[in-house]
Amino acid sequence: MLFRFPFKSNLSTSYQRLFLNKFVQTLKDATIPMEVVTPEGQSYSTGDTDVRYRLLIRDNKFFKALASPNAFSLGDAYIKGYFDIKGSIRELYEQLWDKILDTDQPRHLLERIMGKLVSARDKEKENIEYHYNVPSEFYRVFLGPTMGYTCGYYPSGEASMSQAQNEKMDIVCRKLRLKPGEHLLDIGCGWGNFVIYAAKHFQVRATGITLSSEQKAYAEKWIREEGLEDQIEIRILNYRDLGRNRFDKISCIGMSEHVGRENMAGFFETVYGALKPGGLFLQHTITTNARRKKSQKNAFLDTYMFPGGELMPQQDLVDEAAGSGFEFLNAENFRVHYVKTLEDWVGRMEANRDKLLKIVSESVYRIYHVFFIGSMVSFQQKQIALYQNLFYKAPASGGDSRFFLSPFSKNETRLE
Repeated sequence: MLFRFPFKSNLSTSYQRLFLNKFVQTLKDATIPMEVVTPEGQSYSTGDTDVRYRLLIRDNKFFKALASPNAFSLGDAYIKGYFDIKGSIRELYEQLWDKILDTDQPRHLLERIMGKLVSARDKEKENIEYHYNVPSEFYRVFLGPTMGYTCGYYPSGEASMSQAQNEKMDIVCRKLRLKPGEHLLDIGCGWGNFVIYAAKHFQVRATGITLSSEQKAYAEKWIREEGLEDQIEIRILNYRDLGRNRFDKISCIGMSEHVGRENMAGFFETVYGALKPGGLFLQHTITTNARRKKSQKNAFLDTYMFPGGELMPQQDLVDEAAGSGFEFLNAENFRVHYVKTLEDWVGRMEANRDKLLKIVSESVYRIYHVFFIGSMVSFQQKQIALYQNLFYKAPASGGDSRFFLSPFSKNETRLE
């Protein structure tokens, strides 16, 4: 963060010039080869040659973002169309991320108090509806036919995005040791891709739960097209309301980021209670390698992409799970695979920009575009990671030794 400066609703020309000069100087100090062009056509350059980026100011409201430039203020201005970038936004973000794109902003006291008063259950539904009730065809353009909206697994450098998503789902099924006839619960089932994959390839019965009516409608249509109505059920249901239902295996692929630290212990307790003794639970989730103070938040993420979302360190998740009774079997870090996944999403968004803008507004397109770029850089810089955690609910008798076998053993004969 460069500096803070109080300002009125309408900045005077002198303040605009002051903020802009400070901003340009910071870019010079960071050796970012950029030209900044004002609405009047006045140009400010950070260097004499090799200008790779042009920041075109479209609205004088942009200058307010320069009073305290960071990931939120600049991201907010970009989404609202106050400026455009000529040149690779991804490359520019990579150069700026550790210089001025600070993601942590203060969490105001009133906001913290209100967060305690609002029902977590009501807030979760509102947050999920906000993000996932964007038309499904918007997601399909850049996610492709698998509709996999989380990290894929690339078995080779030539693997396509769809191959990576199918490989990820196959890995999850094998880690869960799915068997024909078993009842699988998928918490946060999205558009139904994983329950459909598991039902088709591993002959399980599957229940998927979501809080998004848009996702439920899409999933049920897909299930009918596949002829899997007798094997799969999709429900609008909060995980807290699973009741007395018991499942052989449970998966949670890219949903627990929405749970939040304060609710994570209760989440694991609920999953543990819904799992039959001897069952397995796989959590596929983004983790953070930085500990944010309670008085801080990622304002861009909270405002535009995942309101209510919160990332936790990997060890904290393992500790919370153990506190509920789970036994931790193993973990894999797919961080580099998420970099590749996001590269594919960004590439498809950029290649299909005109098509996407017929489905959503320019501001919605920009929200997803800049968020994916920012996330990709965060994975590259090891600020965040993607872990698949496998947990076991041991029965009173002591358990099944198959779940404790190493897939890396050269001499193992009991693996199925």
